[in-house]
Amino acid sequence: MNNLILEKLAAWQKSPLLFVTECIGATPSDQQAQALVQLAGAKRTSIRSGHGCGKSTLASWAIMWFMATRPYAKVACTAPTARQLADILWSELSKWLRKSVLAEEFVIQKDKIFQYENPKEWWCRAISPSVKSSKEEQAETLAGLHGDHLLIVVDEASGVPDPVYIPLEGALTQEDNKVILIGNMTKNKGYFYDTHFDPKIKQAWARHHWDSRKSSNVTKEMVEYFANKYGMDSNVFRIRVAGEPPLEDERTLISLAWAQQCIGTGVIPAEDEPLFLGVDVARYGDDKSIILPRKGFKIMPWETFQGLNTISLGGFVNTTYVEQEAEGLAIDEIGVGAGITDWLQKHGHVKTFGVNVSAQSTDPMKYHRLRDELWWRVRENCIKARYDFPDVDVNVGGTTINLAQTLCDELSSPMYDYDEKGAYIVESKKAMKLRGVESPNIADALCLTEYFAAFAHKLWKKPVDDKERRRRRLRRDNRGPDSWMAQ
Repeated sequence: MNNLILEKLAAWQKSPLLFVTECIGATPSDQQAQALVQLAGAKRTSIRSGHGCGKSTLASWAIMWFMATRPYAKVACTAPTARQLADILWSELSKWLRKSVLAEEFVIQKDKIFQYENPKEWWCRAISPSVKSSKEEQAETLAGLHGDHLLIVVDEASGVPDPVYIPLEGALTQEDNKVILIGNMTKNKGYFYDTHFDPKIKQAWARHHWDSRKSSNVTKEMVEYFANKYGMDSNVFRIRVAGEPPLEDERTLISLAWAQQCIGTGVIPAEDEPLFLGVDVARYGDDKSIILPRKGFKIMPWETFQGLNTISLGGFVNTTYVEQEAEGLAIDEIGVGAGITDWLQKHGHVKTFGVNVSAQSTDPMKYHRLRDELWWRVRENCIKARYDFPDVDVNVGGTTINLAQTLCDELSSPMYDYDEKGAYIVESKKAMKLRGVESPNIADALCLTEYFAAFAHKLWKKPVDDKERRRRRLRRDNRGPDSWMAQ
């Protein structure tokens, strides 16, 4: 390394905070500075945080500090999905490394960073588990890691399956082996939760709690957004702002942790799956109309409209239908939606299905109404991580929000109960508003797509042209399209 770095290494190794300010040239928040001060002497660090406090930034600083101040250091990074590693943590690492005096010392690749003279012995690697793997396969994620200077970083730690943590303690056998867990605490149980709340386990951890309201990195507007949309007593506010775990409430229909499993799953729809729209209709006031495209289990970025009359919204639905090359749509036909349904059908959209969610469900002994059945189907798909929500950032009124996270927040808002027959009944929009929670319009649009999602590929089966018919006949006869050449 160059002489400037070599002269500073001893001081930087003792003080991660000094490293961040001198080597990287960054100014940590008070919360980040406190964690950096304790990091040098802590073997195990766990940080539960609200949104926007800079947790992934701190993780990237810690990784750079460890790699720069240890010879032949090894760092393993994991997160619930490969997307979270690549788009969030790796992006932060790349940004801060370029700004630092270490820019010429390390090489950045897609899933690896290494010291340019020692690529096989001095590195940082991204390793992601799969939520769909078996417990045995998940446990192998961090297995086999060892070294005199080893750091393990777990980003969004609450979403990482517990089996991944099984080999963790076995990897911390040397004096300079460390682990950092960091993230929103989306569950009130599990390994990450225990590091903060289990009376015995937490004693071994340096613990930090970052409330977004106390962070200089977070604007008041962001805090007010979550307070107004979900209510300060909601689990969304507790998790995303207060940095607290969700309250134990068995009546929550879809936990935030279940919904977040569907971010960045990389689902690839089958070729015969059509693209169709779910349209949740509002007219005036605070509610918003949503046009949500879907293909198989892949959910596309949706469009949001507010304050439109029937004709205007119908026109936007028609435009989206054409631009997306959709093959059908489901629309909430209760109230104002009935007029839009009629308008679309009148203008040639014969594949428009008006859905009355207050109608009887397919199993009245299990679901109170059709709306409750559709929500329950979404719940089961979230539990099994079947969806792929669009991980896209957009600017709304000067605030950057993530589409996938917004949908997850809405999905985790409603409660459920039972009717007099013992059937499931999902909390109504009216009841949610009475307790200060905004209408889950995006989630409702997703629920509408469940009306025919299971058989959409049959409902809107594309006509087969002569060329495709010939291909299918050849495949059926076990002959390739070029079989004539052998004759």
